[in-house]
Amino acid sequence: MIFKKVVLSFTAILISMFFCLNEAMVMASNDDKASILIDNQTLNFEVPPVNNKGTIMVPMRAVFEELHANVTWHEEDQKVTAEKEGISIVLILGSPFAYINDRAVVLSSSPYVSKENAMVPVRFISEAFGAKVTWNQMNQRVTITTKQDSVETLPQNNTASSATFVPNALSIQFVPFQNSEILEAKSKPLQKMLGDLLGIPVKISVSTDYRDVVKAMTDRKVDLSFLPPAQYVTAHDSLKGVDLLMQGLRYGVDASTGRPTQRLVDFYQAMFVVRADSPIQNIEDLRGKTIGWQGVTSAAGYVLPGLVLKKIGINPAEDVKGIHFQGHDKAIQGLLNNQVEAAAVFQDIRTMMLKDHPHVLTDTRILAFTDKIPNDTISVRSDMDPEWRKKIQSAFITIGNDTDGKKLIHDVFGYECYTISDDRKFDIVREVYRLMYD
Repeated sequence: MIFKKVVLSFTAILISMFFCLNEAMVMASNDDKASILIDNQTLNFEVPPVNNKGTIMVPMRAVFEELHANVTWHEEDQKVTAEKEGISIVLILGSPFAYINDRAVVLSSSPYVSKENAMVPVRFISEAFGAKVTWNQMNQRVTITTKQDSVETLPQNNTASSATFVPNALSIQFVPFQNSEILEAKSKPLQKMLGDLLGIPVKISVSTDYRDVVKAMTDRKVDLSFLPPAQYVTAHDSLKGVDLLMQGLRYGVDASTGRPTQRLVDFYQAMFVVRADSPIQNIEDLRGKTIGWQGVTSAAGYVLPGLVLKKIGINPAEDVKGIHFQGHDKAIQGLLNNQVEAAAVFQDIRTMMLKDHPHVLTDTRILAFTDKIPNDTISVRSDMDPEWRKKIQSAFITIGNDTDGKKLIHDVFGYECYTISDDRKFDIVREVYRLMYD
């Protein structure tokens, strides 16, 4: 028995907005041990905290005792329930899922047992009820602040008090990142899965322009879309037409090979790609060259790469010749066909092209990367009923945990799964646009 049934009390915990499915759970080495400070007091653990592939794991009993929570251990189910002020959190050993008031979320690392201690992700535990968590990479230190005067309350999935729309059918629209006819056909099984889970008809359609999608959402003709960060920020901040529901997770990319890693991440990077035999050796060499862009609102296909150029004195609108492509794969094809001398695309679209272009990774090379960009969103119309937001979130999490559903998400949208997210993650996008266009 790992724990006796205990009842403790704790000051604050809060929701981590970045969770992932099916991430390998491997214990870190002693070199990856981390330290924990709560309200400037260092915690001492019998089993030290560890940095488990970027997720800090701590002994559950110790952190609950320090944070004063009401906790019950259920031996028969190997799960723990923590409660405070009307919020209930359930963690299950070995499970990638946790539950906040019976709503499923996906953890960045599953709880596991080490030396008869249940190890749990400290950010999830600390944030679920309102504590502020910061991470010092250099010192491998987690700092948790529970003082109420210094803790901000997280928005509850951006739910507005006027959100009263209850759908009797769900209209979804997206812009394919590859061939639209193929991806629209592939989306039909997903349409059925969503309809079965939600209990209402679901219609998925495609568009060729995000501006049309955003307009359809603000006009209340479309209920949900998969908006990239730039389009989400515009539609949410300026048009007040959409709210953030979820965010995509995909495997990270090894910059040296272009191949996926085994770690799911909530961000990506854009990159400039040139042909392998190109004389272009650095960003400065792009002045006067022909570059394959996406639309001017595309974060990965124009804005972030354009800012890289702007920072070194190259005006992306005047000092290079731009050719517009409809799709990142099309830009790479244009590069291979000598239509352009460089292409601005997301990392790493080339791995999605290997079936039709088996030598694309060796026929091209990466010239430079941009800063990190948040992954695409699932956005809903801003008047969507709060309970229906939760239903849709649960449906996508369920689909992402199903073998066939997971493949559909990957094939249609290029992601492995979706997770609940936080609007503040997109502040970097707001800042980039300010620098680019102000």
